[in-house]
Amino acid sequence: MLRLLRTASFRLAAAYAVVTATAFLILYLVTGWISGHALDRQIRAGVEVEFADLVNEYNDSGPAELLKELNARSNVKGEWSFLYYYGDQSGRRLAGNIDTIKTFEGWRTEPLDTATTGQTPVRGDHEMIAYGRHLPDGSFLLVGDDGYGAIATQRAINEAFAWASVLALVLSILAGIVISQRFLRSIDRINATSKAIMRGQLKERIPVYDTSDEIDKLAANLNQMLDSNQALLELLKQVSTNIAHDLRTPMARLRQHLEESVLVGRSVEGYQAVIGEAIDEIDSILATFSALLRIAQIESGTRKTAFKPVHLSAVAERLADSYRAVAEDEGKALGTTVAQGVVFKGDEELLTQMLANLVENAIKHTPAGSTIRLELGNGDRLTAVVADDGPGIPEAERERVFDQFYRLDRSRTTPGQGLGLALVSAVAQLHDIEVRLEDNQPGLRAVVDFGALSLR
Repeated sequence: MLRLLRTASFRLAAAYAVVTATAFLILYLVTGWISGHALDRQIRAGVEVEFADLVNEYNDSGPAELLKELNARSNVKGEWSFLYYYGDQSGRRLAGNIDTIKTFEGWRTEPLDTATTGQTPVRGDHEMIAYGRHLPDGSFLLVGDDGYGAIATQRAINEAFAWASVLALVLSILAGIVISQRFLRSIDRINATSKAIMRGQLKERIPVYDTSDEIDKLAANLNQMLDSNQALLELLKQVSTNIAHDLRTPMARLRQHLEESVLVGRSVEGYQAVIGEAIDEIDSILATFSALLRIAQIESGTRKTAFKPVHLSAVAERLADSYRAVAEDEGKALGTTVAQGVVFKGDEELLTQMLANLVENAIKHTPAGSTIRLELGNGDRLTAVVADDGPGIPEAERERVFDQFYRLDRSRTTPGQGLGLALVSAVAQLHDIEVRLEDNQPGLRAVVDFGALSLR
């Protein structure tokens, strides 16, 4: 129970209960004031009509007839409809069902126990609402009514509102307890899942019951976050394994060369050769870490602040000039089709690196005699295409080759770190560019979709 009382949902229910009680209080005050005034006006209207009728009798027929009429109306058996008093100039009572009263002009309200009627016992909570006035001959006429009906009605309203307020408060508290228990059960499920995940059960997920309420939406969002975290952990594990594989071979070769140089006597030229090989191995290791750091920097998004218009036509032409000789050295041909005047807002160095990696991949992974094409067009959408007629990439592998250290060569005997396309993916995401790998029939077609041109 103490835990329930400390929950946010119960405090919210308590707040609703306070608001409900306040609303009932305001409604009670307004209703009481309106009903009280309405009943008082109704009683006074009846008294005024009765008084006017008696005055008309006095004016039409004189004091004697008024006296007879008052005696007739005052001696009605049972509870009377009105209270009457008629006295002469000296204050002596002539007629009516009130024994004595002080004369006054206008309206007066006073307890009936001070105005003894002599006919019916009157309780202390009765009061008389009366209108009195001196007539032309100096006599005094009073007509009143018992205001107990208004008092009883007001008392009934008070009791009704009191019981309704208590019932509303009880229902609010019960609703708070029920809602709190449901809320706590949901929180307990979330806590249980969190503890299971902390114990290493990474596949555990929070139950979702398709109620579309806030708790269900929270559970669904948390499950998506857990899925993302699990994917990142698995990726981290895979990357760590791949780094170990990629660094193990150059480190082993480096140790072997150094060990051989110690065990076997060499000439100065021999030691220089060993040192050169060691430097090459270290450069390969440093290139791997440099590529990882570069990808991390790109994914952080910090370079987005330095975006500026980049002349992609000039970038593509420079790349073609640089890699044409490389392709020819390996017995391959590099052709280009570059539209002029194409401008895109971004980081020129990264965009150049992205296109260069695609061209290098095409040159590296195609056999001698292959043709590679670099195309840049600005039709309906700005696109860059690097296509070749080599062996291509199986469709099932085309998405995975963008992962860090993922290589089609499972034995990892071919040179490279498996980070070229991962860097391409990072640059594309930074610039909101889509990169697709398609079948070139034969070969591979890498399409870089820059989207609609914003600058020309």
